[in-house]
Amino acid sequence: MRQASLATKIGTTVELRPGTADVIVASEPTLGATLRTKGRFYFLCEVARQHGNAGGDIAKEVADLARQEYYYDLSAGIEVSLRKALRQANRRAAQRLRDQHGRVALHCACAVVVNNELYAARIGAAQVFLVRRARLFLPGDEPGELADFVHRTTTREAESLGGVADLLPDVWRQSIEPGDTLILASGALVDGLGAEALKNAAVTLHPRAAAEHINNRAVADGVVGSTAAIFIEVTAATAAAGRVLPEPPAAEPTEVVIAEGIRTRFESIWRRRPKVTQAIGAATAPAAKAMGKTVAVGFELMPRRAAPLPRRPDTARDRSRRQRRAASLLAVLLLLVAGGIGTLAYRDYQQNRVIGDYALAILGIESDISAAQRAADRKPPDSELARQKIDHARIALEDAARSPTADPARIATLREQVAALDDRITGVVVDLARVTGPDGRSIAPGAKPTALVGNVSGLYAADPGAGRLWKIFGDPTQVAPALTRGALGVGAPSLVGNLGEVIYALDDQRHVWRVEGTGVADVTPEDSSTWKSADAFAVFVTNLYVLDATSGQVWKHESFPGTGFQRAQAYLTDPIPTGTGRSIAVDQDIWIVTTQGDILRFRRLTTSFTATRVDFVPRWRGAPIRPTAVQAIDVQRAIYFLDTPNKVVVQMNRDGGEIARFALPPNLPEPSAFYVSEGLRTIFTVHGSKVVATELRA
Repeated sequence: MRQASLATKIGTTVELRPGTADVIVASEPTLGATLRTKGRFYFLCEVARQHGNAGGDIAKEVADLARQEYYYDLSAGIEVSLRKALRQANRRAAQRLRDQHGRVALHCACAVVVNNELYAARIGAAQVFLVRRARLFLPGDEPGELADFVHRTTTREAESLGGVADLLPDVWRQSIEPGDTLILASGALVDGLGAEALKNAAVTLHPRAAAEHINNRAVADGVVGSTAAIFIEVTAATAAAGRVLPEPPAAEPTEVVIAEGIRTRFESIWRRRPKVTQAIGAATAPAAKAMGKTVAVGFELMPRRAAPLPRRPDTARDRSRRQRRAASLLAVLLLLVAGGIGTLAYRDYQQNRVIGDYALAILGIESDISAAQRAADRKPPDSELARQKIDHARIALEDAARSPTADPARIATLREQVAALDDRITGVVVDLARVTGPDGRSIAPGAKPTALVGNVSGLYAADPGAGRLWKIFGDPTQVAPALTRGALGVGAPSLVGNLGEVIYALDDQRHVWRVEGTGVADVTPEDSSTWKSADAFAVFVTNLYVLDATSGQVWKHESFPGTGFQRAQAYLTDPIPTGTGRSIAVDQDIWIVTTQGDILRFRRLTTSFTATRVDFVPRWRGAPIRPTAVQAIDVQRAIYFLDTPNKVVVQMNRDGGEIARFALPPNLPEPSAFYVSEGLRTIFTVHGSKVVATELRA
């Protein structure tokens, strides 16, 4: 498609204040070839902290150098030429400002308009704005990205021009269209008046009038520092229409010539047809005459209507009344027609507005997703910025989904992208509800694990909702069922524990299953009916410990070498209150967390076969927590507690001193289980169907 020809209208503030040290260069080549290849060059140099005339001289030298360097190489691309010119200008400014010792600071903003494209860059506090459809935009992070000034997140790369000896400026590329207004403004003017004042002037006034208005506002408001600004309005160029030459007559196709010959011969034969119609008319004339006479006699025999009475002559009042009535009816009709047209126009306007708002919302959502992706890809990742972008995209997506013109497929795709990026930012290792089989369908849509352990082979999650014991391993992450409900008589696994690389699982039928490699064995104690309930269990030194909250007892089953368990032994000297046991962990001692959030510690004395409660008083650094689960592994240096309602994991010494607290992702549901790997420096938690990894910082 042919590019539209554009023209520009310019207004600056430099002519209004002749004594200022700021420099504005607006170069529009007169040669058509240069205009098409290099375009129009605009440069603003702001002088801050001025002392004497040195700042103005340096600014003028830097501006002239930038313009010359840009137009010097005609074979290079626009971005390469502009970046090279700004680098040369920055080096010259660094050389000249070295002797000023901070008395002068320069800031620059540059723009190039080539055909229907805009290239912009800035160094320092000066700003580049694009006003499109009465909205104010800033250069985005990527080419073609429009960043709304209200939601800007970018920062300048250098504090001033020449502040860094060697700088590679970013060049922003954006398509431009008639009606857009480009604004180059100094940082002091933007800080003093605000970007909204610049936008209002650009929208409502001619560029020269806008520059004069901004200058007067700066004087009236007492703006300190530079007030330099350029207003560049882009309009469609008027050009003479090309000459219209008559096209040579096209030769008629062969089929047209043949058809015309056939038509001519048929018409000549038709003109010589016999006068059949005239003969039939002459033969039927007597009968038609007799029929006409008969009809006339019949009409004469019919009863006649009374003669009409003479009408009263119209008066001027009657005629005026009829005219007013006709005018009123015509006015009402016109009003109804105008109302109908206005209604249709308003509905069309509303529909177009809804469509436009929806399209802009989708563009904004895609821009937020791209920005969040870039923030997540940084080294290290900027999770806070990515979270802000994702939250903003999710809110905008919900608003766009309510639009009458919303595309459900597009909305669903964007939601999947937002959800996937949200999981990546949050640290989701795997979503068990999305594990698919060979046919591409989810094999466990109701996955919701309730217990989690780990060893050198990976993580093991007991999932009674899906009826599986999941094994999560590998990099990239892989998921496979270690136990499946219905296979080999296995019920729904609800609890899981381990002894080194051997995994033990307890299902809803109170069967204990031993998993080692690919082998599965039923190692349920013969007297498992002794347990009134099995709320938690642990395996330590080949012994099985079952927490029976209903009876308030811990049942110990001894075993060697862990392939078959003996009869149950009540292991607590004094049972805990009925119905209070919630979680258990065994190292050298037995740790129990109750439903009230109390931490109980039991220890077996050398002369006893049962464990007796010993004192354990936690010393919290902050507000006391109410733990819901405990992890105590003899080879780990600390014990860990999970506070489900507050979404926090606490690291504690075995003498009760708190070491650290680790906050879990606040945007996920409450955790149902956790496992801490000190070797990997990672906290694994289960939130619904998702397994999330959180860094265990030192």
